[in-house]
Amino acid sequence: MANFNLAELGLVGCGGAGFPTHVKLAAKNVDAIIVNAAECEPLLHKDKEILWHFTDDFFRGLIMAMEMTGARQSFIGMKKKYAKLLAYLEKAVPDKRIKMLPLGDFYPAGDEYELVYEATGKLIPFGGIPLNIGCVVSNVETLMNLGRQRPVTTKFLTLTGALPMPKTIEIPFGITVAEALSLAGLNDLRGLCVIDGGPMMGRLISNPVTEIVSKTCGGLIALPDDHVLIRKMKRNDHENSRIARSACDQCTDCSELCPRALLGYPIRPHKAMRTSQFAPYADSNYAIDSIFCSECGLCSLFSCPEDLTPREMCRISKRNHLAKGVKAADFKGPPTVNPMRSVRRVSIERLLKKLALLEYDKKAPYEAVNVRFEKVLLPLKMHIGAPSMPVVKVGEKVKIGQLVAAIPEGKLGAALHATISGKVTAVTDQSVTITRE
Repeated sequence: MANFNLAELGLVGCGGAGFPTHVKLAAKNVDAIIVNAAECEPLLHKDKEILWHFTDDFFRGLIMAMEMTGARQSFIGMKKKYAKLLAYLEKAVPDKRIKMLPLGDFYPAGDEYELVYEATGKLIPFGGIPLNIGCVVSNVETLMNLGRQRPVTTKFLTLTGALPMPKTIEIPFGITVAEALSLAGLNDLRGLCVIDGGPMMGRLISNPVTEIVSKTCGGLIALPDDHVLIRKMKRNDHENSRIARSACDQCTDCSELCPRALLGYPIRPHKAMRTSQFAPYADSNYAIDSIFCSECGLCSLFSCPEDLTPREMCRISKRNHLAKGVKAADFKGPPTVNPMRSVRRVSIERLLKKLALLEYDKKAPYEAVNVRFEKVLLPLKMHIGAPSMPVVKVGEKVKIGQLVAAIPEGKLGAALHATISGKVTAVTDQSVTITRE
């Protein structure tokens, strides 16, 4: 294994949360590294494309992660419907400790609670993390970046939706969302909205011309601004609460199909819906179990027969109870898997139909990008923890891969590096801007 300081590479989890990789891989007494290659969000393909085109980097990173943590085995969780890729990887596996873990085509197969249970048969304890049962879960792109053994300066993402040429690309993070979308032939954004991430757990981008592609962006999905999914994503807490109060008949479908509830965790979205009807969230402990909500969105976007807002009500309740100091670890006893779990899973095909996304379910093959980007804006906080601390000044010339912001001493954070060569043209408490000369 190469001799380098992992913390200096700026690696963070690429699955969305952005947890600093050097902290995660400092774990000891690890039994298994579990790779999230499920890519359970509809329409996204970047993990599969990485595994096809950057196989050696991925496996190198996975073996390094196993060596760092002392893990004796590893599982690569991937949907069995990708039979060709599964067969290819099984032949390419360089270490007998690494095994493929075929998964069903359901949502959310990539949830770390689901992955850990599928791989080990063990459940994460209330308020716990995978490490409590000897597991570390990592994303495909994160491990590929580790295998490259150099500072992170690029981002893989799928460009898809209502655009001419869906594709997966690798670009410097810090360019604008509009610049990225132009690489798929989308230059006119009128009448469209853009989702950062997947359709289930992504967020709406307010202004694609000014917002940038970050370290944690996994995909950009352009949809018509009158699409049903966009209309739902635009609603605020007040509107969602009003909808919840208006029509919920307590059918409990949201709770019966909740993936975390089926694994045995005490989350019942219908209780958050009921609470919205009779008491302010901050004054009621009735829906205190909302703190177990993963916010996967299945209840609001699929399960509810009346298209109401259980996820949003759980989110409000969760926020209030966490603010009052409630902890998941306060709940006693072990989780117990619901015997109906296997027959209550929601397939991606059914999800695509319900979300009116079937027409956008297209392949997005990897395509190398050969474009000169003139400017990048690098936020100092693209990760969990404290913002990075700038180590460059305005007017300073930097080269790609050069450190521009460091981890504050004694803090949880991630280093930040120049993603293009040029001159530092702005340094604020929010970001560093680099412009080509």
